[in-house]
Amino acid sequence: MQIFHKIITAIDITKRYVSLARGRKSRGILTLTESFYAENKENEDPSKKLAELAKKIKPDVEDIVAVNFPNENLLFYTVDAPGGLKPRDDREYARTEVSRLLNLPSNEIVVETIRTPIRKMLVTVSKQKDVNEIISAITQAGFSEPDVVLPDPFKYLEISEIATTTTCVLLLFTPEYAAVIILISKIPVAVRTFAYSTWEMIDILAEESGFSVEDIHKSSEALESSNISSMVTSFLADLPYSVERETIFLLNSVLSGTSIREVSKFYILCDPPALTSFYVKAFNQFETFQGKVEDAKFSVKSAEAGVGVLGVFVRGGAEFGKNKLVQA
Repeated sequence: MQIFHKIITAIDITKRYVSLARGRKSRGILTLTESFYAENKENEDPSKKLAELAKKIKPDVEDIVAVNFPNENLLFYTVDAPGGLKPRDDREYARTEVSRLLNLPSNEIVVETIRTPIRKMLVTVSKQKDVNEIISAITQAGFSEPDVVLPDPFKYLEISEIATTTTCVLLLFTPEYAAVIILISKIPVAVRTFAYSTWEMIDILAEESGFSVEDIHKSSEALESSNISSMVTSFLADLPYSVERETIFLLNSVLSGTSIREVSKFYILCDPPALTSFYVKAFNQFETFQGKVEDAKFSVKSAEAGVGVLGVFVRGGAEFGKNKLVQA
């Protein structure tokens, strides 16, 4: 039984790998003590790796468990918030609206809401059965029932420092998807995801650079000495066109009348971060983004854990108030 501190177990599950981070929270200080990474073989069930990690760490029943929720089972809506709606009623109102839009019974969906500065709510939606499946997978692997089930894109927002208070866009490129996130006053107001995978790039870089996939996944310095810039630039040549289309569509849907040229800043965040400088360079060569692109800074850093699991870890620690992260 843990009396003087709380142990946080963070679990980040993707189709390509399972990552786990553990640490403790004491007097507001969140300390990362150990991390694990296990790559999945092609078509391998991630639950097997999760069970292997559970046997290795032997989790305590008192652990605070936080896990990401897969993006493929998420929907995002931005809905109008009627005047006079009290914050405590946001979730029920959003559930009713989304139930109508999807033509699904309200008891079959789970919603989470974020109030925005523009009298709208960002609503994250999943099916109750999908949430139950994630919880079941975690407990069957040997962990306690999750205290936090975090929608996947938000694990990155947990550790991103967005300095711009005007309308800006965070561009996420992850192992399983890409996302355009519009923020106003640092608050997300709309999310649009689309098919993409940084792992196509990672596989090439691992082969050409000689670094292992795990090295690239964890270390932003892993590729600095590699002579592969021109190859990567060619690989990314068409991506800005796709992102421009997705951004314009999202702006028209949520901020009617706002042009993409009115966006003050585009922040790029890659998982793994080792790829970020390549993406920033590619976007800065495209007219729409030129002069407005920079890498997203992280509020916390660790050479031992990937950014995905680190975001889940920070969110787990937030169950007990604000965090100050250190590494043991």
